[in-house]
Amino acid sequence: MIAQCCAGGGPSRRLARRIYGAAASILPGAVLVLLPKCPLCLAAWLTVATGIAVPAAAVAPVRGLVVVFWAAAVALGATQIAPRRARI
Repeated sequence: MIAQCCAGGGPSRRLARRIYGAAASILPGAVLVLLPKCPLCLAAWLTVATGIAVPAAAVAPVRGLVVVFWAAAVALGATQIAPRRARI
């Protein structure tokens, strides 16, 4: 048997884990930065994405919901990652 087999993976597997970890830490911030700030821009993004025209006045509360869902997803991810890092 090869020692790498028993040690939990070779160099390519470790590299994949490091890339995944880096992407997981960068992605939430990138999404928040790329989120349109004005309701008109968000309405345009939704129109392009769905093909349905959405008035800017109706989109203003949607941006707040997107930010709340984003924060909840980050918090959920952090609660799942924290116990794993504590064991390491």
